Amino acid sequence: MRVLLAAPSSTARLHALVPLAWALRTAGHDVKIAGRSGLVKNVLRTGCVAVELEDGDAELTESTALIEFARLWRPAVVVSNAPAGITAARAVEAKAVRVLGPLDEPDTAADHTLDVVPPSLRDSPGRPLRHIPYFGPAEVPSWLRRKACRPRIFLSLNDPSWYERVFSALSTVEFVCAAGVPAGLAVPQTVRLVDAAPPAAVLPTCVAVVHDGDESLALAAVTYGLPQLSLTESAFGTRVTAAGAGLSGSVEGISQLTNETLRAGAEALRAEVAALPAPREVVATLAWTP
Repeated sequence: MRVLLAAPSSTARLHALVPLAWALRTAGHDVKIAGRSGLVKNVLRTGCVAVELEDGDAELTESTALIEFARLWRPAVVVSNAPAGITAARAVEAKAVRVLGPLDEPDTAADHTLDVVPPSLRDSPGRPLRHIPYFGPAEVPSWLRRKACRPRIFLSLNDPSWYERVFSALSTVEFVCAAGVPAGLAVPQTVRLVDAAPPAAVLPTCVAVVHDGDESLALAAVTYGLPQLSLTESAFGTRVTAAGAGLSGSVEGISQLTNETLRAGAEALRAEVAALPAPREVVATLAWTP
């Protein structure tokens, strides 16, 4: 069966579709991932077949190129985590499958809605799909093959203005963060600066995560059962906090990340995610054919 995956111009949203794409290919389906030219290299790095769409529109959600390719290839199913996939599916009378991320809302226009957010963190969940964190190819660096001397916290900040405040709140833990610290800022000895910190390699060695609203990292922390601190308020972060698995909005919360209450809440979410059907199970049982 032909299955077309439509990835918006976002590496994070592409990565969210990859475990499902692998499951479909392993099940014997003919899978292609369509995206704009700037995303093609990232698609190829996943090991999947890429379809380069013309960059005629500002957003993939308004693109006619996806519909044109769907009419040419005639997939039986179109999977996407953006509305463009549903539009393309309707144009060729294919099944429309929508995959929801942490900040997405259920889409009644889809034939099937798959939800990687555990039901306890979503008011109106779709069909559950176990989240498998994927951030691209990763290599375990040599420093990570040595046991940490202190509890390790993964630090990922998109906004460099947070670094000074985070560093001033450091305790007796080891922070790991990729290069990006503002020049001239004093780095405490408890911070390990590295050129790259692939989450898939680092997170299993950590006791907690600190970020500034990265939804992909937040969901990965949930999957690994790690307490997390989101330095910015978000709907997903609020749900994680309400579940007793995280904190949000205050740098001072760093000192609380290793307490037993948060660890228990994070472990409960990890167990919930682990109990959800894996992509291969969903692929095997879902009525894909029109």
